[in-house]
Amino acid sequence: MADMQNSEPAPENMKSFSVKLQRLAYKLDLVFILRPTLFFPVWTIYAAGYFTGQHFFGDMAIMDRSIGKLWPVVIGAALTLLMGSVFIINQIVDAAIDRQNKKLFLIANGHVSEKAARIEAFVLAVVAIGVAFLHSLPSGVIFIVIFLVTGVFYSMPPFKWKDKALRGLLLNALGALTIFVAGWQTGTVLIVDVWVYTIPYVAAVSAVYVYTTLLDVKGDAQYRKATFAVDFGTNLTITVGAAFGVFSFVSGWLLKDPLIFYPALFAAPIFIIAVFRHSRKNVDRAIKYPILFLALAICYLLPAFFVLVLFTFYFAKFYYYYRFGLNYPKFEAD
Repeated sequence: MADMQNSEPAPENMKSFSVKLQRLAYKLDLVFILRPTLFFPVWTIYAAGYFTGQHFFGDMAIMDRSIGKLWPVVIGAALTLLMGSVFIINQIVDAAIDRQNKKLFLIANGHVSEKAARIEAFVLAVVAIGVAFLHSLPSGVIFIVIFLVTGVFYSMPPFKWKDKALRGLLLNALGALTIFVAGWQTGTVLIVDVWVYTIPYVAAVSAVYVYTTLLDVKGDAQYRKATFAVDFGTNLTITVGAAFGVFSFVSGWLLKDPLIFYPALFAAPIFIIAVFRHSRKNVDRAIKYPILFLALAICYLLPAFFVLVLFTFYFAKFYYYYRFGLNYPKFEAD
């Protein structure tokens, strides 16, 4: 006790260092409420749209604008901001439930205030849509549709279709479709039949989405969320997800699209195993690996994408470990 009474106050430079650390932590919190690890599938589908357009209609490529080949990168960055805004909205809407379930705690636990989060979401969305319109009218319209589908209708009341089985599935499919088209039209002229080339990618995303509803089926049922797994049960959900996964492979083969065919080929056995061996680990693999396989295919075409994904992954890992002591994110199945 005497030692505590006789101890000297912390030096001013230590106090200043502590304040700087707190400010840095808050700035990083403002970055990570965007949930950067969720950008992996967004970037992957966007890049897939770009490369698919180039593969099938490279002779119709658009490279005559003022900054030419930089537009796909610029629009990709704008899409990142837009989806960051969407992910913030999702956390704001679910803050009370996340607080009770002890998950997604940055907003739920007050590390970032809801007011600050709302302002950030608004600014990000406005900037992203503005950049899209600078590129072209179609880009701007596509961005607005993406925001409405993945943000407003998916998360916000009175809609909140993420809590509805078929409507949640529909919005995820539409989200994948519009993000794919956003990537396509940054380098290739939009054609009427573009939706045909989205089919295997939409099927792959739908397969993964259906499986994600299995992860918190008890909690969703408790809060009366009529998600796919809650409404249709584990067996049918796993079967439907596997059917989407196999359909992605078949449609990729029929379209002669190697970018999705090979990842879907490698992913198909994972879905089939999940059908015959119901376990959390098999479901987790079916969620993580299909997009990972497609991302690796993108990395083959664009090695810089590997650097981006790796940096984001380990930066997030560093942040969550030193900020909260969490081992997140991780590729291995739980």
